[in-house]
Amino acid sequence: MVQQWQMYQEYRPTFPELGPVRLISYFQMEMSGDILRVATLLAILLLSSICTGCFGGESDDEFDWPDPISDGCQLNFDLECSTMLQLGETAHHSIINPIDGKMWIIFLGGMIKSWDGEDLEDVGDLSGIVSRCHMEQGLLGLSFDDDFENSGLVLLSYVEDGTCEGENRSDLVLSSAKLGENGGVDIDSITVLKRIEQPYRNHNGGFLLHAGNGSYLWGVGDGGSANDPHSNGQDQSNPLGTIQLFKFRDNEIESVLDNSTGDPYILHHGLRNPWRFDIGSSGDLWIADVGQNCWEEVNLVSLGERANLGWSDREGFQEFHEDVSCTDVREEEKIGLTDPVLAYSHENGNCSITGGFWMDWGPEILQNGYLYGDFCTGSLWILEETDGTWSETYVGNSGGMIVGFGKGMNEEIIIFHWTGDIIKIHQKF
Repeated sequence: MVQQWQMYQEYRPTFPELGPVRLISYFQMEMSGDILRVATLLAILLLSSICTGCFGGESDDEFDWPDPISDGCQLNFDLECSTMLQLGETAHHSIINPIDGKMWIIFLGGMIKSWDGEDLEDVGDLSGIVSRCHMEQGLLGLSFDDDFENSGLVLLSYVEDGTCEGENRSDLVLSSAKLGENGGVDIDSITVLKRIEQPYRNHNGGFLLHAGNGSYLWGVGDGGSANDPHSNGQDQSNPLGTIQLFKFRDNEIESVLDNSTGDPYILHHGLRNPWRFDIGSSGDLWIADVGQNCWEEVNLVSLGERANLGWSDREGFQEFHEDVSCTDVREEEKIGLTDPVLAYSHENGNCSITGGFWMDWGPEILQNGYLYGDFCTGSLWILEETDGTWSETYVGNSGGMIVGFGKGMNEEIIIFHWTGDIIKIHQKF
């Protein structure tokens, strides 16, 4: 692995105009016949790209990437796991089709597949319209229309295709599409509903969550690079670094909130990269926000009242600036900012939070808590409230690097690893 990493570092400065996908193609041409070497380089590129923005540093390329982890799942609380699928390409989320109960699986590369427990079928191919210049780009979110049974419409979130050369010119796009006669997503029916300019290629967010009654939440990262160079997180009029709230009806979106901040779609701001979030049983919103230098955080906020979650004035509970030390004393609560419920450090190999569900379903031992994991270590925790205090409990290790969670057809917890392995977790019987 070390030799391949050194060779990758040697080639990358020679071809700065090539994004990861094009650089892979170059390696394939130069080393045709040596499949193992190409596969290893591909793994390194996938890992380094998907982690970009997960770690500290002055730019997206100044990181020491960990080796891929695949150790086998080890869980507590009489939970067990098994490999559901091994796909070799990065899937990161699943959602249940409300009509037939099949599980739709969303892939960064643009594919959407349906799984019935035995067979995997293609139901959409957006690979020709999404950007894969960076592994934080791609197809990032999908949600079904409230009236999906009659409308056949789905909402899609992705970074649109564009040049991999020079500065980023690919927008984060919210669109709708209709199912065709074959039951698959009709690409020709795509209607762009909203687009957000991304100054850099990382920190896109892009997750979509149905919030009920025709309302949806859309997560948007701070625009990328490192240290929030344009202070997007604290700009209430800027869509970057926010959770957007909108209604979808008649194949159009409309704002739900008043216009007091200058952008009626912004519900919460002060976020770095809200890769995942979920609505709890009380109706509040759980947000797992990816940190930078020191802290990964879990936020708990209202769906009915705006909040400023602090980035980039703060990371976790700590004041943030480029030269901050992780050992600096944490500050007291700051007026006007909503502190996280929990923040954990980059110790013991942890590097980047991946949420997560509020567990009012699934294995009984995990219910009434917020489940989340860490990308680098594969560790899992449940965050629970006891006598008014939130505390985390270690659940175990998924055995790989966690890029997303999903809900299975029988309420199993689905975990997606960056290697393309899909793991399901359930109670032992």
